[in-house]
Amino acid sequence: MSWQVTSTISGGHRYSTADYNQYLGVATALSDASRTYASLSDIWNATVLQLQAQRYGTPLVNALGGGAILCSGSDHISFPYDRLIQRCSDHAGACHIMAKRLAQLADLVIRAHSLYSQADDRNRRILNELLQATVTAFPKESLAMAGILSFGGFILGSAKEGRTNGIHALDSLDWAQEGLMSGAGSAIAGLGGLRGLFHTDEVNIAAKRIAKITAPGYDLVQGNELSVTQVHANTAVVRESHGVADSMEDLRRLAEERLGKIDLGSGLDYGTIAISRYRREDGSNAWLVTIPGTDGEPDSPFGWPQNVELMSSDSKQRMQADSARMVAEAMRQAGIGSDEPVAMIGHSQGGIVAATLASDLKDEYDIEHVVTAGSPVANHPIPESTWVTSVEMDDELVAALDGAANPNTENWLTVRGTVGQTPDDDSIFTGTEVQDAPDAKEITHWLKYHQAAYRNATDMGSAALEAHERHFQNVIDGDLEEVTYWQGRMSK
Repeated sequence: MSWQVTSTISGGHRYSTADYNQYLGVATALSDASRTYASLSDIWNATVLQLQAQRYGTPLVNALGGGAILCSGSDHISFPYDRLIQRCSDHAGACHIMAKRLAQLADLVIRAHSLYSQADDRNRRILNELLQATVTAFPKESLAMAGILSFGGFILGSAKEGRTNGIHALDSLDWAQEGLMSGAGSAIAGLGGLRGLFHTDEVNIAAKRIAKITAPGYDLVQGNELSVTQVHANTAVVRESHGVADSMEDLRRLAEERLGKIDLGSGLDYGTIAISRYRREDGSNAWLVTIPGTDGEPDSPFGWPQNVELMSSDSKQRMQADSARMVAEAMRQAGIGSDEPVAMIGHSQGGIVAATLASDLKDEYDIEHVVTAGSPVANHPIPESTWVTSVEMDDELVAALDGAANPNTENWLTVRGTVGQTPDDDSIFTGTEVQDAPDAKEITHWLKYHQAAYRNATDMGSAALEAHERHFQNVIDGDLEEVTYWQGRMSK
Protein backbone atom coordinates (compact mmCIF):
# COMPACT_ATOMS: atom_id res chain seq x y z
CA MET A 1 0.00 0.00 0.00
CA SER A 2 1.33 3.45 -0.92
CA TRP A 3 0.16 6.93 0.07
CA GLN A 4 -0.20 10.13 -1.91
CA VAL A 5 -0.97 13.75 -1.11
CA THR A 6 -3.23 16.12 -3.04
CA SER A 7 -3.06 19.82 -2.21
CA THR A 8 -5.22 22.90 -2.23
CA ILE A 9 -3.93 26.47 -2.11
CA SER A 10 -5.38 29.52 -0.42
CA GLY A 11 -4.05 33.05 -0.20
CA GLY A 12 -1.20 34.40 -2.22
CA HIS A 13 -1.55 36.14 -5.58
CA ARG A 14 -4.75 38.17 -6.04
CA TYR A 15 -6.44 37.96 -9.42
CA SER A 16 -8.22 40.80 -11.15
CA THR A 17 -11.91 40.26 -11.80
CA ALA A 18 -11.17 39.60 -15.46
CA ASP A 19 -8.50 36.99 -14.69
CA TYR A 20 -10.69 35.33 -12.07
CA ASN A 21 -13.61 35.11 -14.50
CA GLN A 22 -11.31 33.75 -17.19
CA TYR A 23 -9.99 30.94 -14.98
CA LEU A 24 -13.50 30.24 -13.71
CA GLY A 25 -14.72 30.10 -17.31
CA VAL A 26 -12.04 27.56 -18.21
CA ALA A 27 -12.96 25.39 -15.22
CA THR A 28 -16.66 25.65 -16.09
CA ALA A 29 -16.03 24.76 -19.74
CA LEU A 30 -14.02 21.72 -18.72
CA SER A 31 -16.77 20.63 -16.33
CA ASP A 32 -19.41 21.06 -19.06
CA ALA A 33 -17.32 19.04 -21.50
CA SER A 34 -16.88 16.35 -18.86
CA ARG A 35 -20.65 16.08 -18.42
CA THR A 36 -21.11 15.91 -22.21
CA TYR A 37 -18.68 13.02 -22.52
CA ALA A 38 -20.31 11.29 -19.55
CA SER A 39 -23.66 11.55 -21.35
CA LEU A 40 -22.12 10.14 -24.52
CA SER A 41 -20.73 7.25 -22.50
CA ASP A 42 -24.23 6.56 -21.17
CA ILE A 43 -25.65 6.66 -24.70
CA TRP A 44 -23.08 4.19 -26.00
CA ASN A 45 -23.75 1.89 -23.03
CA ALA A 46 -27.49 2.09 -23.74
CA THR A 47 -26.76 1.17 -27.37
CA VAL A 48 -24.83 -1.86 -26.15
CA LEU A 49 -27.83 -2.99 -24.11
CA GLN A 50 -30.16 -2.55 -27.09
CA LEU A 51 -27.87 -4.54 -29.36
CA GLN A 52 -27.57 -7.31 -26.81
CA ALA A 53 -31.34 -7.48 -26.45
CA GLN A 54 -31.79 -7.67 -30.23
CA ARG A 55 -29.00 -10.19 -30.54
CA TYR A 56 -30.45 -12.66 -28.07
CA GLY A 57 -33.93 -12.14 -29.49
CA THR A 58 -32.77 -13.17 -32.97
CA PRO A 59 -33.32 -16.85 -33.99
CA LEU A 60 -30.23 -19.09 -34.30
CA VAL A 61 -27.91 -16.38 -32.87
CA ASN A 62 -25.96 -18.87 -30.74
CA ALA A 63 -25.59 -21.30 -33.57
CA LEU A 64 -24.19 -18.55 -35.79
CA GLY A 65 -21.35 -17.71 -33.40
CA GLY A 66 -22.56 -14.32 -32.24
CA GLY A 67 -23.86 -13.18 -35.61
CA ALA A 68 -27.42 -13.36 -36.87
CA ILE A 69 -29.32 -13.88 -40.12
CA LEU A 70 -31.58 -10.98 -41.01
CA CYS A 71 -34.19 -11.62 -43.64
CA SER A 72 -35.45 -8.87 -45.95
CA GLY A 73 -37.70 -10.35 -48.58
CA SER A 74 -35.68 -12.94 -50.43
CA ASP A 75 -32.31 -11.54 -49.14
CA HIS A 76 -30.43 -12.97 -46.16
CA ILE A 77 -27.78 -10.78 -44.48
CA SER A 78 -25.29 -11.78 -41.79
CA PHE A 79 -25.31 -9.10 -39.01
CA PRO A 80 -22.07 -8.90 -36.86
CA TYR A 81 -23.56 -8.29 -33.42
CA ASP A 82 -20.36 -9.18 -31.51
CA ARG A 83 -18.21 -6.66 -33.35
CA LEU A 84 -20.78 -3.90 -33.07
CA ILE A 85 -21.27 -4.52 -29.35
CA GLN A 86 -17.50 -4.45 -28.81
CA ARG A 87 -17.11 -1.21 -30.78
CA CYS A 88 -19.91 0.46 -28.84
CA SER A 89 -18.39 -0.72 -25.55
CA ASP A 90 -15.03 0.70 -26.63
CA HIS A 91 -16.63 4.06 -27.43
CA ALA A 92 -18.43 4.06 -24.08
CA GLY A 93 -15.15 3.36 -22.25
CA ALA A 94 -13.25 6.04 -24.19
CA CYS A 95 -15.95 8.64 -23.44
CA HIS A 96 -15.90 7.65 -19.76
CA ILE A 97 -12.12 8.10 -19.57
CA MET A 98 -12.32 11.46 -21.33
CA ALA A 99 -15.08 12.62 -18.98
CA LYS A 100 -12.99 11.63 -15.98
CA ARG A 101 -9.88 13.40 -17.27
CA LEU A 102 -11.77 16.57 -18.11
CA ALA A 103 -13.30 16.56 -14.62
CA GLN A 104 -9.83 16.15 -13.13
CA LEU A 105 -8.54 19.05 -15.25
CA ALA A 106 -11.39 21.24 -14.02
CA ASP A 107 -10.55 20.32 -10.43
CA LEU A 108 -6.87 21.04 -11.13
CA VAL A 109 -7.68 24.54 -12.44
CA ILE A 110 -9.86 25.23 -9.39
CA ARG A 111 -7.22 24.03 -6.94
CA ALA A 112 -4.25 25.60 -8.71
CA HIS A 113 -5.83 29.04 -8.92
CA SER A 114 -7.68 28.98 -5.58
CA LEU A 115 -10.94 29.87 -7.30
CA TYR A 116 -13.09 28.98 -4.34
CA SER A 117 -10.61 29.68 -1.55
CA GLN A 118 -12.45 32.70 -0.17
CA ALA A 119 -15.72 30.77 0.05
CA ASP A 120 -13.92 27.81 1.59
CA ASP A 121 -12.21 30.03 4.16
CA ARG A 122 -15.52 31.70 5.02
CA ASN A 123 -17.27 28.36 5.49
CA ARG A 124 -14.36 27.12 7.56
CA ARG A 125 -14.54 30.19 9.78
CA ILE A 126 -18.30 29.72 10.26
CA LEU A 127 -17.80 26.05 11.16
CA ASN A 128 -15.07 26.92 13.65
CA GLU A 129 -17.23 29.58 15.31
CA LEU A 130 -20.19 27.20 15.56
CA LEU A 131 -18.02 24.50 17.10
CA GLN A 132 -16.45 27.01 19.45
CA ALA A 133 -19.87 28.21 20.64
CA THR A 134 -21.07 24.63 21.05
CA VAL A 135 -18.02 23.54 23.04
CA THR A 136 -18.27 26.63 25.25
CA ALA A 137 -22.00 26.18 25.90
CA PHE A 138 -22.03 22.38 26.20
CA PRO A 139 -18.52 21.26 27.19
CA LYS A 140 -19.43 17.83 28.58
CA GLU A 141 -21.75 16.96 25.71
CA SER A 142 -19.20 18.18 23.16
CA LEU A 143 -16.47 16.09 24.74
CA ALA A 144 -18.74 13.04 24.72
CA MET A 145 -19.68 13.55 21.07
CA ALA A 146 -16.04 14.05 20.07
CA GLY A 147 -15.21 10.81 21.86
CA ILE A 148 -17.96 8.93 20.05
CA LEU A 149 -16.89 10.26 16.64
CA SER A 150 -13.26 9.52 17.39
CA PHE A 151 -14.03 5.96 18.48
CA GLY A 152 -16.23 5.43 15.43
CA GLY A 153 -13.47 6.66 13.16
CA PHE A 154 -11.03 4.32 14.86
CA ILE A 155 -13.32 1.31 14.30
CA LEU A 156 -14.19 2.11 10.69
CA GLY A 157 -10.65 3.13 9.74
CA SER A 158 -9.09 0.07 11.32
CA ALA A 159 -11.64 -2.19 9.63
CA LYS A 160 -10.95 -0.62 6.24
CA GLU A 161 -7.20 -0.89 6.72
CA GLY A 162 -7.45 -4.45 7.98
CA ARG A 163 -5.46 -3.78 11.14
CA THR A 164 -5.86 -1.94 14.44
CA ASN A 165 -4.54 1.60 14.02
CA GLY A 166 -5.18 4.32 16.58
CA ILE A 167 -4.34 7.11 14.14
CA HIS A 168 -7.83 6.80 12.66
CA ALA A 169 -9.26 8.12 15.92
CA LEU A 170 -7.47 11.37 15.12
CA ASP A 171 -8.30 11.40 11.41
CA SER A 172 -12.04 11.19 12.02
CA LEU A 173 -12.03 14.63 13.65
CA ASP A 174 -9.81 16.47 11.18
CA TRP A 175 -12.73 18.66 10.04
CA ALA A 176 -13.41 19.74 13.64
CA GLN A 177 -9.90 20.11 15.06
CA GLU A 178 -9.64 23.90 14.72
CA GLY A 179 -13.14 24.47 16.07
CA LEU A 180 -12.61 22.18 19.04
CA MET A 181 -9.30 23.86 19.84
CA SER A 182 -10.83 27.34 19.61
CA GLY A 183 -13.65 26.20 21.90
CA ALA A 184 -11.22 24.81 24.46
CA GLY A 185 -9.10 27.95 24.17
CA SER A 186 -12.13 30.16 24.64
CA ALA A 187 -13.08 28.32 27.83
CA ILE A 188 -9.56 28.57 29.27
CA ALA A 189 -9.21 32.20 28.24
CA GLY A 190 -12.50 33.09 29.88
CA LEU A 191 -14.12 34.15 26.61
CA GLY A 192 -17.42 32.42 27.20
CA GLY A 193 -20.73 33.36 25.63
CA LEU A 194 -20.70 35.66 22.63
CA ARG A 195 -17.35 37.26 23.49
CA GLY A 196 -15.44 34.37 21.96
CA LEU A 197 -17.12 34.90 18.60
CA PHE A 198 -15.24 38.19 18.17
CA HIS A 199 -11.84 36.50 18.52
CA THR A 200 -9.73 34.18 16.39
CA ASP A 201 -6.88 34.03 18.90
CA GLU A 202 -8.63 32.23 21.76
CA VAL A 203 -5.91 29.57 21.87
CA ASN A 204 -3.17 32.19 22.09
CA ILE A 205 -4.92 34.04 24.92
CA ALA A 206 -5.33 30.69 26.69
CA ALA A 207 -1.64 29.89 26.09
CA LYS A 208 -0.72 33.18 27.77
CA ARG A 209 -2.61 32.10 30.89
CA ILE A 210 -1.19 28.58 30.87
CA ALA A 211 2.40 29.73 30.28
CA LYS A 212 2.29 31.89 33.40
CA ILE A 213 2.17 28.62 35.33
CA THR A 214 4.08 26.16 33.15
CA ALA A 215 7.06 28.38 32.25
CA PRO A 216 8.23 29.09 35.84
CA GLY A 217 7.56 25.49 36.81
CA TYR A 218 9.60 24.10 33.94
CA ASP A 219 12.40 26.58 34.68
CA LEU A 220 12.69 24.99 38.13
CA VAL A 221 13.02 21.55 36.55
CA GLN A 222 15.16 22.37 33.52
CA GLY A 223 16.84 25.59 34.52
CA ASN A 224 16.68 28.89 32.74
CA GLU A 225 20.35 29.40 31.85
CA LEU A 226 20.75 29.15 28.09
CA SER A 227 24.06 28.44 26.39
CA VAL A 228 24.41 28.65 22.62
CA THR A 229 27.59 27.33 21.03
CA GLN A 230 28.72 26.78 17.49
CA VAL A 231 29.23 23.11 16.64
CA HIS A 232 30.74 21.52 13.56
CA ALA A 233 29.26 18.81 11.36
CA ASN A 234 31.34 15.93 10.02
CA THR A 235 29.33 15.98 6.80
CA ALA A 236 27.13 18.46 4.96
CA VAL A 237 23.58 18.24 6.28
CA VAL A 238 22.21 21.59 5.12
CA ARG A 239 23.41 22.25 1.59
CA GLU A 240 23.04 25.02 -0.99
CA SER A 241 19.36 25.78 -1.55
CA HIS A 242 17.72 26.98 -4.72
CA GLY A 243 14.15 27.07 -3.50
CA VAL A 244 11.61 26.04 -0.91
CA ALA A 245 11.69 22.35 -1.85
CA ASP A 246 15.49 22.22 -1.40
CA SER A 247 15.23 23.96 1.96
CA MET A 248 12.49 21.61 3.13
CA GLU A 249 14.64 18.61 2.27
CA ASP A 250 17.57 20.05 4.23
CA LEU A 251 15.22 20.82 7.12
CA ARG A 252 14.13 17.18 7.09
CA ARG A 253 17.74 15.99 7.00
CA LEU A 254 18.69 18.16 9.98
CA ALA A 255 15.54 17.26 11.94
CA GLU A 256 15.79 13.52 11.40
CA GLU A 257 19.56 13.43 11.92
CA ARG A 258 19.30 14.99 15.37
CA LEU A 259 16.36 12.72 16.26
CA GLY A 260 18.29 9.64 15.18
CA LYS A 261 15.79 8.66 12.46
CA ILE A 262 18.57 8.81 9.86
CA ASP A 263 22.34 8.63 10.18
CA LEU A 264 24.28 10.99 7.94
CA GLY A 265 27.40 10.71 10.08
CA SER A 266 27.30 14.41 10.91
CA GLY A 267 27.79 14.07 14.65
CA LEU A 268 25.11 16.72 15.25
CA ASP A 269 22.95 16.33 18.33
CA TYR A 270 19.57 17.59 19.49
CA GLY A 271 18.87 21.28 20.04
CA THR A 272 20.74 22.23 16.87
CA ILE A 273 19.80 24.69 14.12
CA ALA A 274 21.61 25.74 10.94
CA ILE A 275 22.36 29.22 9.59
CA SER A 276 23.44 29.52 5.95
CA ARG A 277 25.16 32.61 4.55
CA TYR A 278 24.82 33.44 0.86
CA ARG A 279 26.97 35.94 -1.05
CA ARG A 280 25.08 38.02 -3.58
CA GLU A 281 26.50 39.43 -6.79
CA ASP A 282 26.89 42.86 -5.22
CA GLY A 283 28.93 41.36 -2.36
CA SER A 284 26.20 41.67 0.26
CA ASN A 285 25.03 38.81 2.49
CA ALA A 286 21.72 36.97 2.59
CA TRP A 287 20.79 34.40 5.20
CA LEU A 288 18.71 31.26 5.60
CA VAL A 289 17.88 30.01 9.10
CA THR A 290 16.81 26.34 9.29
CA ILE A 291 14.93 25.40 12.48
CA PRO A 292 13.77 21.83 13.24
CA GLY A 293 10.93 21.11 15.65
CA THR A 294 10.51 19.77 19.16
CA ASP A 295 13.00 17.15 20.32
CA GLY A 296 11.81 16.91 23.94
CA GLU A 297 15.21 16.30 25.51
CA PRO A 298 15.41 17.36 29.19
CA ASP A 299 18.10 20.03 28.66
CA SER A 300 17.04 21.13 25.19
CA PRO A 301 15.57 24.56 24.48
CA PHE A 302 13.23 22.77 22.07
CA GLY A 303 11.23 20.94 24.74
CA TRP A 304 7.47 20.45 24.84
CA PRO A 305 6.56 23.24 27.31
CA GLN A 306 8.25 25.87 25.14
CA ASN A 307 5.47 25.42 22.59
CA VAL A 308 2.98 26.95 25.02
CA GLU A 309 5.08 30.08 25.50
CA LEU A 310 5.58 30.46 21.75
CA MET A 311 1.81 30.32 21.25
CA SER A 312 1.17 33.10 23.76
CA SER A 313 -0.64 36.25 22.66
CA ASP A 314 1.96 38.27 24.60
CA SER A 315 5.11 39.29 22.71
CA LYS A 316 7.34 39.34 25.78
CA GLN A 317 6.20 35.89 26.80
CA ARG A 318 6.82 34.51 23.30
CA MET A 319 10.37 35.83 23.26
CA GLN A 320 11.05 34.31 26.69
CA ALA A 321 10.56 30.84 25.23
CA ASP A 322 13.91 29.04 25.31
CA SER A 323 13.77 28.02 21.64
CA ALA A 324 13.08 31.61 20.51
CA ARG A 325 15.90 32.90 22.72
CA MET A 326 18.23 30.24 21.38
CA VAL A 327 17.61 31.01 17.69
CA ALA A 328 17.82 34.77 18.29
CA GLU A 329 21.16 34.33 20.06
CA ALA A 330 22.48 32.09 17.28
CA MET A 331 21.51 34.72 14.71
CA ARG A 332 23.38 37.34 16.74
CA GLN A 333 26.51 35.21 17.05
CA ALA A 334 26.39 34.30 13.35
CA GLY A 335 26.68 38.00 12.56
CA ILE A 336 23.41 38.62 10.74
CA GLY A 337 23.14 42.34 10.08
CA SER A 338 19.97 44.31 10.69
CA ASP A 339 19.76 45.33 7.04
CA GLU A 340 20.63 41.93 5.53
CA PRO A 341 17.74 39.88 4.08
CA VAL A 342 16.79 36.76 6.03
CA ALA A 343 14.64 33.76 5.11
CA MET A 344 13.57 31.29 7.77
CA ILE A 345 12.17 27.78 7.48
CA GLY A 346 10.92 25.67 10.36
CA HIS A 347 8.95 22.55 11.11
CA SER A 348 6.44 22.32 13.96
CA GLN A 349 7.96 24.25 16.90
CA GLY A 350 10.65 25.47 14.52
CA GLY A 351 7.98 27.14 12.40
CA ILE A 352 6.43 28.77 15.48
CA VAL A 353 9.88 30.11 16.41
CA ALA A 354 10.29 31.55 12.90
CA ALA A 355 6.86 33.20 13.11
CA THR A 356 7.68 34.55 16.57
CA LEU A 357 10.97 36.12 15.49
CA ALA A 358 9.36 37.57 12.36
CA SER A 359 6.68 39.09 14.60
CA ASP A 360 8.73 40.28 17.55
CA LEU A 361 12.16 41.04 16.05
CA LYS A 362 10.88 42.91 13.00
CA ASP A 363 12.77 46.01 14.12
CA GLU A 364 16.05 44.12 14.61
CA TYR A 365 16.21 41.93 11.49
CA ASP A 366 15.01 42.14 7.90
CA ILE A 367 13.10 38.85 7.89
CA GLU A 368 11.64 38.83 4.39
CA HIS A 369 10.24 35.31 4.04
CA VAL A 370 9.11 32.61 6.49
CA VAL A 371 8.27 29.03 5.51
CA THR A 372 6.44 26.90 8.07
CA ALA A 373 5.58 23.21 7.92
CA GLY A 374 3.00 21.83 10.33
CA SER A 375 3.10 24.93 12.56
CA PRO A 376 0.12 26.63 14.26
CA VAL A 377 0.95 30.27 13.46
CA ALA A 378 -2.34 31.75 12.21
CA ASN A 379 -2.54 34.36 14.98
CA HIS A 380 1.08 35.49 15.12
CA PRO A 381 1.33 39.22 14.25
CA ILE A 382 3.74 38.77 11.36
CA PRO A 383 4.14 42.10 9.52
CA GLU A 384 2.73 42.39 6.01
CA SER A 385 6.22 43.05 4.66
CA THR A 386 7.19 39.46 5.50
CA TRP A 387 6.00 36.80 3.09
CA VAL A 388 4.72 33.60 4.69
CA THR A 389 4.39 30.22 3.00
CA SER A 390 2.68 27.70 5.26
CA VAL A 391 2.36 24.00 4.49
CA GLU A 392 -0.15 22.02 6.55
CA MET A 393 -1.79 18.61 6.48
CA ASP A 394 -5.52 18.60 7.12
CA ASP A 395 -5.40 15.71 9.62
CA GLU A 396 -2.13 16.29 11.49
CA LEU A 397 -3.72 18.18 14.45
CA VAL A 398 -0.54 20.12 15.31
CA ALA A 399 -1.13 22.77 12.65
CA ALA A 400 -4.72 23.12 13.93
CA LEU A 401 -3.67 23.87 17.51
CA ASP A 402 -4.04 27.61 16.87
CA GLY A 403 -7.79 27.08 16.41
CA ALA A 404 -7.93 29.28 13.32
CA ALA A 405 -7.27 29.30 9.60
CA ASN A 406 -4.25 31.20 8.33
CA PRO A 407 -4.80 34.71 6.93
CA ASN A 408 -5.76 34.74 3.27
CA THR A 409 -3.63 37.58 1.90
CA GLU A 410 -1.30 38.19 -1.01
CA ASN A 411 1.80 37.73 1.15
CA TRP A 412 0.49 34.74 3.15
CA LEU A 413 -0.08 31.55 1.19
CA THR A 414 -1.19 28.24 2.67
CA VAL A 415 -0.80 24.82 1.07
CA ARG A 416 -3.11 22.22 2.66
CA GLY A 417 -2.43 18.60 1.86
CA THR A 418 -4.80 15.65 2.08
CA VAL A 419 -3.31 12.18 2.28
CA GLY A 420 -4.97 9.11 0.79
CA GLN A 421 -4.15 5.76 -0.71
CA THR A 422 -2.62 5.83 -4.18
CA PRO A 423 -5.36 4.72 -6.61
CA ASP A 424 -4.90 1.72 -8.86
CA ASP A 425 -6.71 3.27 -11.83
CA ASP A 426 -5.21 5.00 -14.86
CA SER A 427 -5.75 8.53 -13.60
CA ILE A 428 -3.25 10.96 -15.10
CA PHE A 429 -3.78 13.63 -12.44
CA THR A 430 -2.97 11.75 -9.29
CA GLY A 431 -1.52 13.12 -6.09
CA THR A 432 2.16 13.12 -5.18
CA GLU A 433 3.66 9.99 -3.69
CA VAL A 434 4.91 10.19 -0.09
CA GLN A 435 8.48 8.96 0.08
CA ASP A 436 9.32 6.22 2.61
CA ALA A 437 5.75 6.02 3.93
CA PRO A 438 4.82 2.79 5.75
CA ASP A 439 2.00 0.55 4.63
CA ALA A 440 -0.13 1.49 7.64
CA LYS A 441 -1.63 4.95 8.04
CA GLU A 442 0.52 7.12 10.31
CA ILE A 443 0.43 10.65 11.68
CA THR A 444 1.03 13.09 8.86
CA HIS A 445 3.06 15.53 10.95
CA TRP A 446 6.30 14.08 9.58
CA LEU A 447 8.02 16.42 7.16
CA LYS A 448 7.84 13.94 4.28
CA TYR A 449 4.09 14.59 4.08
CA HIS A 450 4.57 18.36 3.93
CA GLN A 451 7.19 17.85 1.23
CA ALA A 452 4.74 15.79 -0.83
CA ALA A 453 2.06 18.46 -0.33
CA TYR A 454 4.39 21.19 -1.55
CA ARG A 455 5.51 19.15 -4.57
CA ASN A 456 1.88 18.50 -5.50
CA ALA A 457 1.04 22.19 -5.20
CA THR A 458 4.07 23.03 -7.34
CA ASP A 459 3.06 20.53 -10.03
CA MET A 460 -0.35 22.22 -10.36
CA GLY A 461 1.26 25.33 -11.83
CA SER A 462 -0.22 27.80 -9.35
CA ALA A 463 0.65 31.42 -10.13
CA ALA A 464 0.39 32.26 -6.43
CA LEU A 465 2.78 29.52 -5.41
CA GLU A 466 5.19 30.45 -8.19
CA ALA A 467 5.22 34.03 -6.90
CA HIS A 468 6.06 32.86 -3.37
CA GLU A 469 8.70 30.50 -4.72
CA ARG A 470 10.35 33.33 -6.69
CA HIS A 471 10.28 35.60 -3.65
CA PHE A 472 11.96 32.97 -1.47
CA GLN A 473 14.59 32.33 -4.14
CA ASN A 474 15.27 36.05 -4.49
CA VAL A 475 15.84 36.43 -0.75
CA ILE A 476 18.68 33.87 -0.76
CA ASP A 477 19.85 34.57 -4.29
CA GLY A 478 23.60 34.08 -4.40
CA ASP A 479 26.35 31.54 -3.78
CA LEU A 480 26.47 29.59 -0.54
CA GLU A 481 29.47 30.81 1.44
CA GLU A 482 29.11 28.77 4.61
CA VAL A 483 26.71 26.83 6.83
CA THR A 484 27.17 27.10 10.57
CA TYR A 485 25.45 24.91 13.15
CA TRP A 486 24.40 26.15 16.56
CA GLN A 487 23.51 24.03 19.55
CA GLY A 488 21.50 25.13 22.57
CA ARG A 489 21.54 23.68 26.09
CA MET A 490 19.63 24.60 29.23
CA SER A 491 21.00 24.43 32.75
CA LYS A 492 20.18 25.65 36.25
